[in-house]
Amino acid sequence: MVVAAIVSTAVAGCASAPPVSSAPQPASDQSVTVYPTAKRWTGTLNPRLSYNASAVASKRQNAYGHVEVTVLPSSTMLSRVTLTVAVPNEPGLDIAGWGVSEGRCGSGNPLVLSPSVFPPIQLNATGQGSVDAKIPFIIPDNGTYHVSVFRRSGTQLTDMITCAELRRES
Repeated sequence: MVVAAIVSTAVAGCASAPPVSSAPQPASDQSVTVYPTAKRWTGTLNPRLSYNASAVASKRQNAYGHVEVTVLPSSTMLSRVTLTVAVPNEPGLDIAGWGVSEGRCGSGNPLVLSPSVFPPIQLNATGQGSVDAKIPFIIPDNGTYHVSVFRRSGTQLTDMITCAELRRES
């Protein structure tokens, strides 16, 4: 046994390493695929106080959901927004509006784009809906932004059902 171990060690020691070439390698040997890290923001839609016409809190809305905003790697000018929401069941409420605004939830700031850019959310009979849309807006790395969900096609603070503050994930 000892002889076999000595022989195998001697053979391994005599093995030569592959030659190292300092010559440039062909381009096909040098290529490495690099995938860009997509910028992504997420937020949780939480129950909010609704407001009456005088902007005084009136009642808490039982609405919730999730939103994700991702910059499309193929375009530096488009973001993909996926939003799911469940809102209180109200008679006649079969569509909800939404949009991105600067500032924190409840700030009352206008949408960053025209309301027509944000496709409506079709709500089912139980008040649940989702949207998957591409919008021509990139959230800056600095600043605070939020996504609001509104009754029907509203865009005012008085129309807001729920809101999510966006936080940078990557």
